Amino acid sequence: MTSPNAYGWSRVPLNASAGIIRRTRWRLALRAGLLVIAVLAMLSGGVWFTARQLLFGRLYERLEQAAIGSKGSVPTTQPEYILIPAVPGHGATVNSVALDPDRDHDSDFQIITSAQYGVLAVLSDGNGDGGDVLWATSAAGDVSALRIFALLLAGLTLVGGLLSVPVGYLLAGRALRPVEQAIEERSAFVALASHRLRTPLSVIRTSAELALARQAVGPEEALRTIVGQSEEMESLANRLTNLARSESGLPMRRSAVDLRSIAARVCTLLAPAALAGDVQLRLDAPGVVWAAGMETDITDALSSVVENAIHFSPRGGSVTVRVGDGHTWRRLEVVDAGPGIAAEDLPRVTEPFYQGKANGRGGTGLGLAIASAAMARLRGRLEIVSTPNGGTTVRLLLRSARPHRHRVRGV
Repeated sequence: MTSPNAYGWSRVPLNASAGIIRRTRWRLALRAGLLVIAVLAMLSGGVWFTARQLLFGRLYERLEQAAIGSKGSVPTTQPEYILIPAVPGHGATVNSVALDPDRDHDSDFQIITSAQYGVLAVLSDGNGDGGDVLWATSAAGDVSALRIFALLLAGLTLVGGLLSVPVGYLLAGRALRPVEQAIEERSAFVALASHRLRTPLSVIRTSAELALARQAVGPEEALRTIVGQSEEMESLANRLTNLARSESGLPMRRSAVDLRSIAARVCTLLAPAALAGDVQLRLDAPGVVWAAGMETDITDALSSVVENAIHFSPRGGSVTVRVGDGHTWRRLEVVDAGPGIAAEDLPRVTEPFYQGKANGRGGTGLGLAIASAAMARLRGRLEIVSTPNGGTTVRLLLRSARPHRHRVRGV
């Protein structure tokens, strides 16, 4: 099922993009699962080794106390201890146990599996003459408990790794949601840009075909139409270029720029557009104002806002460009007497190609988007204050800066 997105178009999942996102989520989830298994395995191994050392150390201390206390005879008060020959019985398997190397062991401690006695913990006197006396006690329960504990740790490790995969998949989905949203927005952006270009191209083709067929449109009229539509396409292409440049994440070296000179230049460039729309364009800049930024980005942002204001101002109206000086922020302010922006449209007017529901004058929907992207790149702020049927005020706020003073050599 599709649903309208921020631009008013239906959101249709793209198979290619959705497949890439899905595969990326699974890769991240599987890697997270393997990482969790590795970490749990290391922790489980450490816990098991510690438990093993503690268990065998306890058995060693019991045998050592029994051997010291009995002095070579079988203690009648400790029936759990037995005295066996140094060489284990037939079928015995000897497992050497490495205890704490810092301890001074006078005897050798081993865990053996004897056909006659089963699993035993044995302690020899360490003489090594082949006739050593071995004190032994049953260790079947302890060894069995240690094995069960090892299986439990292995099971918990495996279960933890398996559970981490779906959890990792969900978390990867949350982490990739901005990427998925960006893909959808770019897809809608490309679709809308194509739609904006398709209309003038269709008009150009129709005019040319009618002129070639000598039907209803003469060559001169067709050429005028083609020139007009070409200018519209060129204007849209320039705006798209400005938007792409404003949104680029390339490193930017800011410097001190004069906002008054930028505002004066923008007003001069857009004076013909204001004259054609019967709009009075005024500049209010009493003095030089220095701000931190790039002249091209500030010019793009201000030109977009002023051009937008001229386009939506009624005939006979006015647009005022003010340059203000504050303690921290420097201000470029564009005030128009147009129809204003509805309150529900204000949060979205900086989205590319978005046009308010009450807008009936067309346009590209890129002016405020370009200004917003440029301000973000300049680390400035964009403020919009508007009242329906009461005009709109757009403020571009930039950090203050000191002008560069060039020293004259020899002075």
